[in-house]
Amino acid sequence: MSADALELVFTGSAVLGTALLLLSSLGGGMHVRLHLPLRVPHVRVPFLRMTRTDDATATPVLLGFLAMFGIGGLFGAVAFGLGPLGRIAIALAFGALGAAVGFAIFAALRRAEGREPTALRDLVGRKARVTVSIGQRGRGTIALTYDGAVQTLPATSTTPIARGHEVEIVAVRGMAVAVRSLPPPEDRHAVSAQKEGI
Repeated sequence: MSADALELVFTGSAVLGTALLLLSSLGGGMHVRLHLPLRVPHVRVPFLRMTRTDDATATPVLLGFLAMFGIGGLFGAVAFGLGPLGRIAIALAFGALGAAVGFAIFAALRRAEGREPTALRDLVGRKARVTVSIGQRGRGTIALTYDGAVQTLPATSTTPIARGHEVEIVAVRGMAVAVRSLPPPEDRHAVSAQKEGI
């Protein structure tokens, strides 16, 4: 391959990779679709998913490689005055570095993602406090802490429960929870002492 053709490849790679990388970082509102008839073997790599847009994808890694491959090839010619093989070696090293940086950034972002929100069914058995009295046939509200915040949920009960009482969640009914009243703490200690025979 001639030096001019190689320089054209490196320049095109650097410009195309950098431009597409910048476009991909603008956000979810802009989509650039390239249909390339390539068969890519299925290799499972942690943090890389081709099918989910809200997760780390292979696109930034590939574009990072493409951009840095071109920049590395141009750098090898200008800074070191290398021949074609030396320029290709420098380009591959730069490309690998660009891909590694892209992978590291998205792997760190993936680890920093929050947990899945708690499902209501996971709250069964948890204790809460009544914030709006629960009538025998009506709804009240309870408050409990989960997912790092105090959450308020609509609640029902088979018996009336006054505001301020502690309850236990026993079931989920649509978007509400069914609760049962717990005895006051001193009563609970007396009951447990009776059970132990003290």
